[in-house]
Amino acid sequence: MAAVGLFLAYLRMAWAFPINGDGASNALQAWDMFHGNPLLRGWALSDVSFYPTELVQYGIVQWFTGVSAGQVHVTAAITYTMIVFLAAVLAKGRSTGREAWLRVGVAVAILLLPVPGTGYQTLLSSPNHTGSAVPLLLAWLVLDRLRHRVWTPVLIALLLGWGAMGDPLITFVGAVPLAVVCAYRGLRADRIYEFSLVAGAAASVLVSRGFRHLLDAVGAFQSPHPPIELAPLSDWPHRAWMTARMVGVIFGTHRPGWHSPALELVLSALHLIGFLVALAAFGVTLVRMVRRTAERLDSVLIVAIACDLGAEIVSTISVDLMAAREIAPVLPMSAVLAARFAGPWLARGTADARVRAGRGVLAGVLAVFLVTLVAYSPPRADPSEAQEAADYLRERGLSYGLGAYWASNNITVTTERKVTVAPVTGGGDRLVPFCWQSKDTMYDAAAHDARFVVFEKDRPFYGTPEQAEHMWGPPAERHDVGKYAILLYNVNLLEGFPPHCG
Repeated sequence: MAAVGLFLAYLRMAWAFPINGDGASNALQAWDMFHGNPLLRGWALSDVSFYPTELVQYGIVQWFTGVSAGQVHVTAAITYTMIVFLAAVLAKGRSTGREAWLRVGVAVAILLLPVPGTGYQTLLSSPNHTGSAVPLLLAWLVLDRLRHRVWTPVLIALLLGWGAMGDPLITFVGAVPLAVVCAYRGLRADRIYEFSLVAGAAASVLVSRGFRHLLDAVGAFQSPHPPIELAPLSDWPHRAWMTARMVGVIFGTHRPGWHSPALELVLSALHLIGFLVALAAFGVTLVRMVRRTAERLDSVLIVAIACDLGAEIVSTISVDLMAAREIAPVLPMSAVLAARFAGPWLARGTADARVRAGRGVLAGVLAVFLVTLVAYSPPRADPSEAQEAADYLRERGLSYGLGAYWASNNITVTTERKVTVAPVTGGGDRLVPFCWQSKDTMYDAAAHDARFVVFEKDRPFYGTPEQAEHMWGPPAERHDVGKYAILLYNVNLLEGFPPHCG
């Protein structure tokens, strides 16, 4: 019952943002996977493929929804519900009774209520690293529950390897922290088991890399490596400040642009309590780790959190509030750490005034968040970005054309493939296929008759009407629909069009 209730609440939140080109591209890839092209031959994916993880989840959901904007939101709601439950189970650990309930309560309080705006877009939208927390939490659950089993390192290697196949972030926030912590612990005691976990972490990298090489060998999809480099030292202070704001977004303490100041202030203050508990848990666990008294999982969690945040600060990964998706796994890991730290203290049998106050605060926070979760219904957005352009094309009976990336695959999905738009971008004075989230057959003149081009007037770097006119001459018609310019032609625009990158 709780799972169903949370799913429905998170589905309402997911509908507060339209789908975009990224989520729509994943939906089309999943459909292709489950309809005769399991290796996604001919596709050029993004630098994070989500191939064996969320694309599979998309394909399963499509059995019930088909290719639609709704399936993106349904999948996002399922994913976040899974994260809440996995974090609660991991926070509980081996505890029972009152302590178990209090641990679960702390974890759920931190995760229960994503913030409107950027928080929804980060945690409840297209695959964007949030879902990568699922294989990560499953691996940590095996690490915590199945201790000193011969096959535990093998199972962890498979889970982390599976996650890293779809998202290389898992290597840096999963395999690396596990190897570092267990190597450190293995130098002092229980060397065989600790170093077997180090071997499991290393094996997960071999599993993910080997799988990628195997896909290349059999001619599967193309996926570029993430363009990650070390940022100049002078950029680190700014990147640290922006990363701190991103942490505020995922924890709910920073709520940019929300519309109810009074309620915003109250909820931000309540979320701040969870953040401070997580911060205290991080500091105390770090000291315990140095003193060699911390539990294995707790040590792994703080190193994983540090790796994720540290990479954001010192690398050239884009850093703005929308980049909060890069650190999304920090939230459930912090919730688990906070719960494992605060739960035993709150469950003390001889409760003094501070413990009783802590229990009261936890109960109050959970009550307010649950009421807000039920009572607040966020405004429902259009199903997709470029929805107005999609509606115009469908009403005109136009079925195939070209478009700037953020007005291409999302139009295809929101019209349930009644209108197909192949993504293009500007290349000098011409338009060329966009070698990102696209398939070679999209540009096949023998299979498709493309009669229109959609441009975003405020994003000329994805193509301009002038480039279209340079290639095909003046259009038969031009229609400006909101921020979109739609050019109609009486010829197949794919005749003589540059070849696809793949």
